[in-house]
Amino acid sequence: MDRVMSARDLRVSYDGTVALDGVSLEVARGAIVAIVGANACGKSTLLRTLAGVIEPDQGSVEILGLPLRELSLGTRARAIAMVPQRPELSAPFTAREVVALGRFAVGEDSRRVDAALEETGLTARADIAFQELSGGERQRVAIARALAQAGRDSVLLLDEPFSGVDPGEVARLVGVLRARAEVGAVLVTIHDAGLARAIATDAVVLLGGRVLAAGKARATLTAETLTTAYGHPMEETGGWIAPQLRTAR
Repeated sequence: MDRVMSARDLRVSYDGTVALDGVSLEVARGAIVAIVGANACGKSTLLRTLAGVIEPDQGSVEILGLPLRELSLGTRARAIAMVPQRPELSAPFTAREVVALGRFAVGEDSRRVDAALEETGLTARADIAFQELSGGERQRVAIARALAQAGRDSVLLLDEPFSGVDPGEVARLVGVLRARAEVGAVLVTIHDAGLARAIATDAVVLLGGRVLAAGKARATLTAETLTTAYGHPMEETGGWIAPQLRTAR
């Protein structure tokens, strides 16, 4: 396996509460890995730990065979780009200026910024203030910033990137992520198990900070496994996984 990222026995706790408990994973070049599970299962904590935002109490992360903690800021910024779950900004920047912030640690490059705006369908909105954009557009700006930052064979870490994004733009972004994964890899947290199964090559299901199941997406994201993960009956209909809906009586 041409491995681009690995994590070994990650343990993270907050004020005595364990958020990750012995999580390990390996990510191959070309993979889109869906990280799935209920709220507070550790998905965002895992992404932040893989990005180096959180220092684990125990365990290690490697990127392209090198320990993450030993990489310089510039090398790390080229190797890993992260999109948070709720991108916010207090300064009065335009969309283009926000995307350009992705180049801060790796060197100014207006062509990369323009290309990222085009990839995410934001060229026509580039000079509008970030705060004036819709929630879905802000999400796309955050993704464009990560695309502008990342190196060619980088790992993209995205926390619920499709939240508030229109279906047509979701399809556009999936195409962008697939293209990026061809030379690097993508890890993405997704609440919609059906969408995760449709776009991911691999999946990790978390439960209580531990890995409940991991492997190829279609084999891993089953109704049985997701019923356990979410604590609610899930069912497969036409190849799509969805929660069972109780009919009111």
